[in-house]
Amino acid sequence: MLQAVAELQNASSSAFLSLDASVQVPTQCVLHGGESEEERLALLERLHFPVIAKPLLVDGSAKSHVMSLAFNIQSLSKLKPPLVLQEFINHGGVIFKVYVAGEFVQCVRRKSLPDVSNTNGDLLEPVSFCQISNTSSTEYSDSPDLQDIELPPADFIVKFAAGLRKVLSLRLFNFDIIRDVQSMNQYYIIDINYFPGYSKMLHYETVMIDFFLSLAKEQRSLM
Repeated sequence: MLQAVAELQNASSSAFLSLDASVQVPTQCVLHGGESEEERLALLERLHFPVIAKPLLVDGSAKSHVMSLAFNIQSLSKLKPPLVLQEFINHGGVIFKVYVAGEFVQCVRRKSLPDVSNTNGDLLEPVSFCQISNTSSTEYSDSPDLQDIELPPADFIVKFAAGLRKVLSLRLFNFDIIRDVQSMNQYYIIDINYFPGYSKMLHYETVMIDFFLSLAKEQRSLM
């Protein structure tokens, strides 16, 4: 799914590229488990630790949502492939989830993993976690530490969502975006999901009804 970001960046018509904010995908690779030691080390040379290890195969079970933070090769060796490895970017413990339903776009704040310091590099055991940001829209609505966090520029999010909608040929999806703590204008897309759980979004019923009504109107206009 994240390959769509590269396609969008390469498209000459991508209006969002003219914005001040920059967006990238963290460096990542796949460990299938059948690689030789030489092949494995060659893949890992592309990455800077720590890394997030995600299951390559996702079947909707609770197990497929369990991820781990590996601080070095030793801690990574404790995890069983196949895995998608993605460089961990310090992002202030906040993730922005962007929901798209047709032309509707909404960006919300969610809690995420805390930043990692250089002293964590000696940890030999991976740290596992599961769906930290997968909470309802009201669970953290009164949290001052989240409400004080500045959202990404609205025009940047809307234009980027429109670009993804075109490249993915999807109307129902969401994406997770984080902001590098070292640069307020540097963002990273870390995940894209088709047909996500809209029930975690405020007023999702109205949003979805409006979306399906717009589809019905569009279909009638084609008859």
